[in-house]
Amino acid sequence: MVKTSLLTSVALAISIGFSGIIAPSVSANTPVPIQKVQSQPMIEHVKSIRTEHKGISSIAITEEWFNPQNGFFRDDKLVKEPGKITLKSKVYQYPNQKSLFRETIDRYQDKDIWTQLGVETLNGQQVKKMKTIIEPKSGIYQIAYVSSSTGLPIKEEEFDEKNKLIVTFVYFFDQVSDPKGEIFKVKEQHAEIDLQKAK
Repeated sequence: MVKTSLLTSVALAISIGFSGIIAPSVSANTPVPIQKVQSQPMIEHVKSIRTEHKGISSIAITEEWFNPQNGFFRDDKLVKEPGKITLKSKVYQYPNQKSLFRETIDRYQDKDIWTQLGVETLNGQQVKKMKTIIEPKSGIYQIAYVSSSTGLPIKEEEFDEKNKLIVTFVYFFDQVSDPKGEIFKVKEQHAEIDLQKAK
């Protein structure tokens, strides 16, 4: 538990510290009250932090923004591995894609993949605890904690065939405004930082 908290804190620090390398600072990480942005479409924003617990320690932070009005989608990835940080950013357009939030909600409602184990409280929220149906050969499975009120995941854990934790995902969802159009200006960027040289 302490190790997971420490790794998550490091991931958040890295995300905040290096967010300016990929693109200019925008209001993408701050929820904006709806009454202030009535003339602007609300952009869906998803942030996930992936922490590995076995083998080589690495942390990956992914941020996605989607504008349902015009189909613009931005995908940023930051991967911290021993001695190196990799940053990638790309903008696509998917005119016929449905809501990013709706797509995530639907994924956890697929009864061919997920079965509900019960209801619990996580970080003060009521969540449905769900488990993937195990594939016979691999034995790897996921446990997800999905908000009962929104249908969106808060946390997902992956376990091996011996029930040992392999990977943890933590999710954050909000809607943001981008009145200056900064979020989707980045077309494609890639950067690598050698931590040994940076010392």
